[in-house]
Amino acid sequence: MDRRKAAARPDGGFTLLEALVTIGLAAVILAIYSALLMGVYFLSRTEFGVQATSFVQEGLDALRTLEYEELLDRTDGNLLGLAFTRGGWKVIDDAGNSVLRLPLATDDLGGETGLAALPGNYRTDFTYTADVRARTLSPLGWSSGVAVRYRDSENHYRFRFAAGGIAFDKVYHGTATTLWSQSATYNKDTWYELQVIATGNQFTLKRDGVTLTTVTDDSFLIGDLAIISLSGALVDADNVSVTEGATTTWDFESDDTGSMPDDWRRLSAFDLPEGMVTLSIENYLSQADMKKATVTVTWLETNLTKTATGTVVITSP
Repeated sequence: MDRRKAAARPDGGFTLLEALVTIGLAAVILAIYSALLMGVYFLSRTEFGVQATSFVQEGLDALRTLEYEELLDRTDGNLLGLAFTRGGWKVIDDAGNSVLRLPLATDDLGGETGLAALPGNYRTDFTYTADVRARTLSPLGWSSGVAVRYRDSENHYRFRFAAGGIAFDKVYHGTATTLWSQSATYNKDTWYELQVIATGNQFTLKRDGVTLTTVTDDSFLIGDLAIISLSGALVDADNVSVTEGATTTWDFESDDTGSMPDDWRRLSAFDLPEGMVTLSIENYLSQADMKKATVTVTWLETNLTKTATGTVVITSP
């Protein structure tokens, strides 16, 4: 009898050798798959740590751009010198028209509950125009509009409207002061075109093409531009444009729905899982002409709170 034929099972099943080989291959494949999963898991954890370290350094570097007098003491306070996009802003289809939407308000920073910073940084003189509306579900006390010469949540100007009127505020060292206001009725779910023409220390304010006033203030001569939500307002924005010699316009029609436009994205610590960032400033070695600044980023990873921190000492010039 042919021994090779005798080894074969008449029902077409596996021989013992074939079964062992199959089990061995399955074990190898499982080991490779497990290793790949572990590799992806490790890389994602490493990526969060690298990002957090980068955000810490960004926060420390921003402090060096500020005047020494602006480094006011604080414990676990807000960052200074940086414009953070906050909130899950995304492009949505609104009855056939693409708009940029803040679907949910974020944690309150001095009244600010959402911010979408425009592409580009550190503008001085400009004409900034945007269509803005507060949606029906905005809570009592809502306010929305645009921010100009925005340096951080504690230092900027904002041109905003609310149910009872429209105003131009200065936020300086975290304290808001209204520089101009006008009583009028502003409705939810209604578009208003806001325009700020900034030239040096003068700001010409327009609504729907009508000039309202010109405000003079020289607290901030440079900064970013943004769409802003205040007091929990749920905000939509459209037809955003900036003129600095040439004009750049965003109507969001060519952007994918469901996400932030690529050129508007600004990653920050808030984009980490449950990400938060704080700044502490104190005199270094009790010397009034030396400041120790500490930036701390925290995030959640595998249900554990992770931390990255960095410190810099800045001396008075």
